Amino acid sequence: MAWLAEAVRGAHGGEPGDWARIGVLTRDNAHAELVFDALTTAGVPVEIVGLSGLLRLPEIAEIVAALRLLHDVTDNAALLTLLAGPRWAIGPRDLRLLGQRAGELAGRRGRSVEEVSVAEQLVAIADGIDPAELPCLDDALADPGEGPYSEEARARFALLRDELRLLRSAVGEPLLDLVRRIVDVTGTDVELASAVSPAAAARRDNLDLFVKAVADFQAVDGDVTLPALLAYLTAEDDQGNGLDVATPTEADSVKLLTVHRSKGLEWDTVFCVGVCESRFPSSQGRTLWVSSPAVLPAPLRGDAADLPQLEGFDKAALDDYRRRSKAHEADEELRLGYVAFTRAAHRLAVTSYQWGPRKTPYGPSAYQESVREVLGSWGLAPEPWLTRPEKGAANPYDAEDPSRPWPADGVGEEARLRLDAAARVAEADPEASDPDLDIVTAARVAEWDAEIEQLLAEARLAAGTGQEVVVPLPSSLSATALGRLRDDAEAFARDLARPMPRPPAPAARFGTRFHAWVEARFGQQGLFDPDELAGRADAGIDDEADLKELVARFEEGPFGTREPHAVEAPFALVLGGEGRRQVVRGRIDAVYAEPDGSFLVVDWKTNARQDADPLQLALYRLAWAELEGIPTDRVRAGFFYVRTGELVVHDELPGREEVERILR
Repeated sequence: MAWLAEAVRGAHGGEPGDWARIGVLTRDNAHAELVFDALTTAGVPVEIVGLSGLLRLPEIAEIVAALRLLHDVTDNAALLTLLAGPRWAIGPRDLRLLGQRAGELAGRRGRSVEEVSVAEQLVAIADGIDPAELPCLDDALADPGEGPYSEEARARFALLRDELRLLRSAVGEPLLDLVRRIVDVTGTDVELASAVSPAAAARRDNLDLFVKAVADFQAVDGDVTLPALLAYLTAEDDQGNGLDVATPTEADSVKLLTVHRSKGLEWDTVFCVGVCESRFPSSQGRTLWVSSPAVLPAPLRGDAADLPQLEGFDKAALDDYRRRSKAHEADEELRLGYVAFTRAAHRLAVTSYQWGPRKTPYGPSAYQESVREVLGSWGLAPEPWLTRPEKGAANPYDAEDPSRPWPADGVGEEARLRLDAAARVAEADPEASDPDLDIVTAARVAEWDAEIEQLLAEARLAAGTGQEVVVPLPSSLSATALGRLRDDAEAFARDLARPMPRPPAPAARFGTRFHAWVEARFGQQGLFDPDELAGRADAGIDDEADLKELVARFEEGPFGTREPHAVEAPFALVLGGEGRRQVVRGRIDAVYAEPDGSFLVVDWKTNARQDADPLQLALYRLAWAELEGIPTDRVRAGFFYVRTGELVVHDELPGREEVERILR
């Protein structure tokens, strides 16, 4: 891994965009995890291409675990992922006690705690068979009992229980909003924003890619639900060889993906890693349907015409079927090898390793031997080249202690920075927290206060007292939300007080895809903020054919070949005075630099009617002027209606004072 990191850094030419010209291919996602860690630790920006690879990252795995618990409270494996993860860091002793408590609540009797190992207890909990008798860790989390837990574990159990209860109250929201809420509540984005490790930037980008994958998700039958999303993620994690489209972003980062995902892609330099014997080509045969009832019979598969078929039901027919299936798998591996070795435009590095977790060493695979023969025919020699070690050779990794403390001991640099920031906030505002309450009790009291206020407000309305009910604005708004506040403040307040789930909008997803196409067309690197997804306010694309037509219209229009100054530019505009500050967040579709030094802010509109709200442009104009530090009169703003090719510039836009009047 150290050699790979050094070689990848050496392949970087030092110019902007050079990282994106490097691809690293692995045979499977398990190896991709190790490669990702090695490269990011070495300071190499890495993008994981393909949803299945993203699911293996710790921060993504915890978000998926939370989604599973919202769908199924008995998903003990998901809860164990959270409890044993880096955030809650519950140790083996407390997990053992919690597992015992789950068994007690389920009415189970058996061996005493002293007779059962931690591993046995956790496996028994995670692999229960009868749902009616399944010891549920979530029940134990809600009622841990009087066991001798550590004080830290008790506090964390209560926090996690309340957090899951809060998230379950929002389970009816659209999938994208639900994922965004999990990220906010769990603080995943804050954790990554405060991270200082070399891998931090890459992990933030990969979190954005996962959120975008959820935004693009649509079940085969059109039913966009949480169970459908979880089924999709499960299938992708299990198979990971084609369910989602591998489309690398234009970000200046090394692209890491499996060979399956690399079909149709090309890079200047490609590193095909882990080409060891029995690894690539793989010697692990697939389970056949004649041996396992869980495997779909070959005649029922969509690719049945390309597969060997069973031609009889005696032993000879079965043996012949297994032989032909094995030969077919060898051909498939050969095709995969062809894909891997033809992705490089200029330079291909094929690497392997000798020692891994198994006791016996690896040697070069037949594919790597073929590369060596070709180099020899060209008068070149591979370097370095290591043959398979002798039988009985000592594994150099045996001298290393593979164990790691669990949970991790000590406070890392990121945690130290966050604790320091929290201490500064407490020092600046001593009234922000009650020193007599611990963090769990304080959170519970705050929840009671919010519920009491809501009950009182409902009681006043029911009694018809005419007393004004005040609904506080959230800490940040989108441009669309500010427009709703201006048009109907009372309806907007009702929505804040009693938020209702919004129905899924396939047209909005297509609008989002058009914005993503424009973003990729001009080589920008930003990703969508899920709270301000392009396309929500201008959903007007019906299907794939309509999307293609829209792309063609855009290319024919005035912006088809004009290079933008910025695309999907994020902003946070602070409005109001000292008494009340309001943040409006969003992203500007595109900004163009004019010859006279001024700027043109453009918002793409995919709907047919030209009825867009100019308030959106007013916010974008103010935001861009402040980002550039220039007067607003040097920024023009307009809507570009893609279907008609017409740019509508609004010159009479409200200024800061008029916009702030909406908030007052």
